Amino acid sequence: MSLFGCVVVGPPGAGKSTMCAGLCRYHALSKRPVALVNLDPACEGEGLTTFAIDVRDFCSVDRAMAEQGLGANGALLFCMKELEQSTWLRDEVEKLAVDECFPYVIFDLPGQTELFTHDGSLRRILDDLKRTFDARLVAAHLVDVAHCGVPSHYVAACLLSLTAMLRLELPHINVLSKVDLADRYELAMNLEFFKDARELHRIVPFCGVRPRAPEPVAGDAAAGDAARYNERLQKLTGRICELVDDFGLVCYQPLDVSDGDSVARLVRMLDKANGHPAGVHAPAALVEDATDLFLLHKGGRPMPWDPESDDAKLDDRVRAFADADEAARAAPPRDRTYRTHAPRAPAASGGGEEDGAFSWYS
Repeated sequence: MSLFGCVVVGPPGAGKSTMCAGLCRYHALSKRPVALVNLDPACEGEGLTTFAIDVRDFCSVDRAMAEQGLGANGALLFCMKELEQSTWLRDEVEKLAVDECFPYVIFDLPGQTELFTHDGSLRRILDDLKRTFDARLVAAHLVDVAHCGVPSHYVAACLLSLTAMLRLELPHINVLSKVDLADRYELAMNLEFFKDARELHRIVPFCGVRPRAPEPVAGDAAAGDAARYNERLQKLTGRICELVDDFGLVCYQPLDVSDGDSVARLVRMLDKANGHPAGVHAPAALVEDATDLFLLHKGGRPMPWDPESDDAKLDDRVRAFADADEAARAAPPRDRTYRTHAPRAPAASGGGEEDGAFSWYS
């Protein structure tokens, strides 16, 4: 059977690990086996959920720096080239199959953009997986909504998204992450403009250097320099906007990883992009059920359920899920069916009465 999966890319701090944890959570609640693969040799800690495969078991940036005398970026490129020339990843992915069926595989990639803008190792690694396992992969490129607060940064992010689409050559979805924080930023346009990424020339007049205090007086050399810089910056930004608009490929799917509906929409788009049969033929009731359970578990811990609480605003259908979920947590471990990791990975454990319950921080 073909391997279906998602390749999560984006600059550091865009929310890749949080999105991966949210996707694992949603798939688990949908009763879809899922495995998270860490392909970042510089990753620190254990992440927000259990890794089924961790590239640091094969090579890490720290070891490469110590043994090869390289800097951080050079060590990262060295690790990716070593991974490309080895069969380690192929062998580990093959172990994920159960009865010749693979779980849905989510690849968490490093944030360094040079891995797909200047170097071909990452693309060749993905191509090898596609050839070996008939892998149907879709790329999700994340952009932090904070960039929308600085128009020139947003235009640069659009250019980076376009570069990722052209270099990776995978079915591609651009994601505008952390949209629940959009209200914190002063946006030059409404959020719909930044989601659609059309007619980008409209944002060019907002690109420039904001005046610093104290305000330069008229005729001051500093004021003249700032004006000339703004003019050149707007001219360059305008050219980049024309380039992005000419391709007409860039638009963004907003994501609030704490909102089950938002995650459900993204999962449906990912499934449609790579043709996952569970996504194409999933009944609407299943999607709604998983969304409600996602909201019920919001925050990474089982939500305490008090049917007499005045704060309980769930309808009868969600109340039924709460009762069923409470029974599942009280059942013996062998009866629990939620799986957020590969079959061979250790099960999540919260300890005590919540042992076996899902947690992002297991």
